Amino acid sequence: KIIFSDEAHFHLDGLVNRQNCRIWGSENPRVIVEKQMHPQRVIVWCGFWAGGIIGPFFFENAAGQAITVNG
Repeated sequence: KIIFSDEAHFHLDGLVNRQNCRIWGSENPRVIVEKQMHPQRVIVWCGFWAGGIIGPFFFENAAGQAITVNG
């Protein structure tokens, strides 16, 4: 059996990570945007295989510590 899986971090403050999502527009791309050092976030994990989809599973930590998804 082969299972393909991935996890993604979603910040709950509404900002989009420009390294992961390229947005083309008429505004200055080098503008400085202030943001929190350690914003609240949720980690979403899911996988799929020939038998179907696994998840999604949501992981969050109120203490602001990093959470990893281990198999």
